[in-house]
Amino acid sequence: MAIKAYVELYEGKKKKKTVDYKNFKSVTRWTLLLIIASWISFHMAISPVYGFFKTWLIMVGFGYGILVQSALMIPVWGQNFISFVLMTFFLQQYK
Repeated sequence: MAIKAYVELYEGKKKKKTVDYKNFKSVTRWTLLLIIASWISFHMAISPVYGFFKTWLIMVGFGYGILVQSALMIPVWGQNFISFVLMTFFLQQYK
């Protein structure tokens, strides 16, 4: 969410850049790498408890059942607001 907020709110709105793959190739690649790293670490963390197969079911269920559905249900302005609030919260927590 923080990367989305940075790209859409700061670079897109503040600096008036168009938000597309051509302008943000490295950000897109880093985002995909971070998503893969988070899935691997999530799998490694819960696989000793639930086993290999159940872990993949949990990951797919969470990814499709919660993340994709909320991205489709919440409009972009709501996603940007949530991103801004979370980014502000975490910046205050870890400064």
